[in-house]
Amino acid sequence: MIKTANLILFLIISWNSSLYAQVKQSETPDRKKAAEKAGSFNGFNFPSHDSILHVNLGTIEMVGLYSFKNKKEEKKYNQLEADVLKTYPLALIVSSELKIVNAEFENNYSDQAKRKVYIKWYQKYVYKTYLDTLKTLNAHQGRLLLKLIHRETGKTPYDLIRSYRGGFNALFWQSMAFMAGANLNSRYEPEENVMIEHIIRRYKSGAFY
Repeated sequence: MIKTANLILFLIISWNSSLYAQVKQSETPDRKKAAEKAGSFNGFNFPSHDSILHVNLGTIEMVGLYSFKNKKEEKKYNQLEADVLKTYPLALIVSSELKIVNAEFENNYSDQAKRKVYIKWYQKYVYKTYLDTLKTLNAHQGRLLLKLIHRETGKTPYDLIRSYRGGFNALFWQSMAFMAGANLNSRYEPEENVMIEHIIRRYKSGAFY
C-alpha cells in the first residue's frame, strides 16, 4: 500500500500553475462591501432598521435506509461503509488541497522560481501531514480513493498528471500504479456505485457524526 500512498501524495501536489488562474477567491473585500449594500453576503442577511437578524442555513438531506436484497448485500454494504468513511474524507482533502495550492499561486507566488520553492516546501508538508494516514489504507481502500478523487475533482488521477505534468509523467506513474495493483485511469460512475453514493449522501447529511 505504500506505493499507492506515494501515488496519491503525488497527485495532491501535481496540479501546477497551468490551472491556478481558474481558482478565484469567492468573495473579495469590494464584493463584500457591495453585498453589504445589497443586504446579504454568503447567505447572511444584514439587518436594516426594520428587519430581524437571521441566517440562511444550508439544506440537510434526510437519507433513508438502504434496502438490502439479502445478507450478502448487507455485508458488502457494511464493508463499503467502513471503506468510504476512511477514504472519502481523504478525497475531500485532496480536492481542497489542490484549491489551496492554486490560490497560493495566484495570491502569493506569481513568480515561477518562487512557485518551485513553494512546491518543494509543500511536498514536504504533504508527506509529513498525510503519509501516516495513507499508509493505513489497504489495497482496496487505496483503489477506492483513486476513484473518489475522480468523483471530487472531475478528472481521473491520470488525466490530472497528463494535463498538468505531461504525458511522460502520466505514463510513468501509471506504470507505478499497475505495479501497486491500482489504475490511475479509474473513473467514478455514480450509477455503477449505488451503495457508495448512498453512503456518501449519508455522510453529507451528518449521519455519522
